[in-house]
Amino acid sequence: MTRQWLLALRPDPDRAVESVLPWAATAAATETLGEDPVRWAAQTASVMAAEILGEVPEHGGGQPQITTLRRSTESAVLATLRMLLSQPSQSAAASTDETREGCREFARRGIPLDRVLRGVRLGHARLAHDLAAAIEEHVPADARVAELREVSELLFAYTDAHSSEMAEEYIAERDRWRGSDQAARRAVVDDLLAGRKIDEPDATRRLRYDVCRTHVAAVLRCDRAEAGLPAPERLQRTAADMARAVGAAGMLLTPHTETTAWVWLALPGDGTARPAEKLRSGVEPPPGVYAALGPTGQGPQGMRRSHLAALQAERIALQAGSGWLCDYRDVRLVALATAEPEHARWFVQDVLGPLASDGARMWELRETLRIYLAEEHGLRTAADRLHVARNTVTYRVKRAQELLPTSDDAYSSLELRLALEIAQTL
Repeated sequence: MTRQWLLALRPDPDRAVESVLPWAATAAATETLGEDPVRWAAQTASVMAAEILGEVPEHGGGQPQITTLRRSTESAVLATLRMLLSQPSQSAAASTDETREGCREFARRGIPLDRVLRGVRLGHARLAHDLAAAIEEHVPADARVAELREVSELLFAYTDAHSSEMAEEYIAERDRWRGSDQAARRAVVDDLLAGRKIDEPDATRRLRYDVCRTHVAAVLRCDRAEAGLPAPERLQRTAADMARAVGAAGMLLTPHTETTAWVWLALPGDGTARPAEKLRSGVEPPPGVYAALGPTGQGPQGMRRSHLAALQAERIALQAGSGWLCDYRDVRLVALATAEPEHARWFVQDVLGPLASDGARMWELRETLRIYLAEEHGLRTAADRLHVARNTVTYRVKRAQELLPTSDDAYSSLELRLALEIAQTL
């Protein structure tokens, strides 16, 4: 290996940034680079995405689109670091699954190719700047000029190859998309989710789905590594199983990426029953497929609200895990409180103090106190939920209380209960 200074990259401790890549991708990068360089990459990619959005606002449009951009930039930064570390003579193999997926989405959204490539160049400039600063910090003075020159040449070659691959991917997807019925359907969905007024009969005809009914939205996500059927087919089958379980009068499925899909189910009757209960009892958990469910809603605005809530439930599920199905109604408080994750972490640290520390023991104390408060200080019911003795609950609650920043009955406050719920997720 060469360029061992890459292993010394460290993230800014005052600016926590969560990775938006699947766990398997960050785990593979961590095995090669180490935890700190991977966190550095996430921070750099976050800044990169913000600068691209500032210069090319077409890349945005909503949280899902921003997340797609973040995945592309983070994946590209990690791929570049690994190339520089272990493949100094190779400047090809520039694209990743995430960058290709993002490029296809840009094509489907009709973003001009020159604007897409402008984003690539902006990202290259940011990464080159940050790597130059790292060379200045970590490379001995007598070797800096040569190292900077070689890294700059490799980055230029990488970006050139990356731009070419992105252009080819974009043109191929654009040509496929323009000739498909899916493009017209997606345009209606985009208008609906943007809150623009739509012609309801026309939208119903184009979508082949009655937009005036009572709906529940779901965001389906498929594990690419799971063996068996291709991801689109697994998503389609899962959506059909969900529709059968709730007795849906109609189903609308819109592919979002290669491994995710947006689904709406038209509920029978007035839709007052809670669909999650029917889904948990009536659907066999599909291998490698996960669903985030929104609340029920009426008409086009209900479709929009349910979908946006399902996206929040998916965010919580990705952070905390929730089995195969995450219902927004179960996590809506935490979703609201963690809309700004960094602020949520500050809040948890302020309220919990030492109790917010890492480690299995601290998690055990927090979870016991959370259940105890949720059961309104009921020792027996808390012990039953935790499957431990009452004395164990008493001891853990007392120990947790001692770790809180104040002893002025803070453990009964709303802020404490909220901080414990957030800590369970983050």
